[in-house]
Amino acid sequence: MENTATKRIEPCGGRLIDLVAPPELAEELKRRAAELPSIQISERSMCDLELLAVGAFSPLDRFMGRADYERVLDEMRLDDGHLFPIPITLPVADDAAVEPGREIALRDSKNELLAVLSVEEVFEWDRAREAEDVYGTTDPRHPLVAE
Repeated sequence: MENTATKRIEPCGGRLIDLVAPPELAEELKRRAAELPSIQISERSMCDLELLAVGAFSPLDRFMGRADYERVLDEMRLDDGHLFPIPITLPVADDAAVEPGREIALRDSKNELLAVLSVEEVFEWDRAREAEDVYGTTDPRHPLVAE
């Protein structure tokens, strides 16, 4: 009889993503972050960031770009075909110092450093389309629609 207690479930995409900086790199990132533009992110985005960092959103290794975002809305799949039910994006204010090719520091509401992010892509999103396609409603009483 096979011992199933020692079997592990394969992570989606074949490998578990781990974006948590090791201690020796964390200090360097803190120093570098002091020189970078910063944005404060919402509680929801902080949760998404943590889930990305620890691999809970594997195979995602970053917030989604436009290709993944669009395909998730249309088919509930990432651009590479992996099943993924909801978009994981980083919403920022229109006036945020976010542009492709630039690094930014992500901070919480107390201005504590959470991450250093390399911006690869910036795109507009359609709130009403996302609400309808993902949550099945545009009713603002739905907590994610209201957010």
